[in-house]
Amino acid sequence: MNEFVTDTHALLWHILQSERLSKKAALIFNQADNNDVRIYIPNIVLVEIVYLMEKAKISNKSLEKLINLLDRNPNNYQMTQITVSTIRTMQSLQRQLIPDMPDRIIIATAVELGLPLITKDSKIIKANVIEIIW
Repeated sequence: MNEFVTDTHALLWHILQSERLSKKAALIFNQADNNDVRIYIPNIVLVEIVYLMEKAKISNKSLEKLINLLDRNPNNYQMTQITVSTIRTMQSLQRQLIPDMPDRIIIATAVELGLPLITKDSKIIKANVIEIIW
C-alpha cells in the first residue's frame, strides 16, 4: 500500500473539497478515501486547524469534518505523534530554510517515516529535503 504524509493545507482542501488541491493530490486523497493508500497526519496538523478556526480563517465545521474522516477511515488516515526521533530529525532541518515550526514538525515526520509529503508550500518545496507530491 502506498503511503504519504500530508501538510495542513492539503488535508483541509481535501475535506473542504477545494479546487485549490492539485489533481495529483486530490487523486491520492480519493484513493485514501477508497482504502487504496494510507495518509499519515502529523498531530500538529490538528493543532494548526484549531488555531485557524480560532483566528476565523476557516469554519468551525472543518475540524468536525476531519474527525469524521478519521472515524470513517481509521486505517487510511492515521495520526502520528511527535516523538523524540521527530525532534532529532527537526534539529537537522535548517531553520533558515523552514522557519515555521509546524512545517518543520510536518517535514520531520515525513523524513522520519521515509514518505513523500503532500504539500504546495513553496518554502518546503524549495528546501528540497523530502519528496514532494503536488
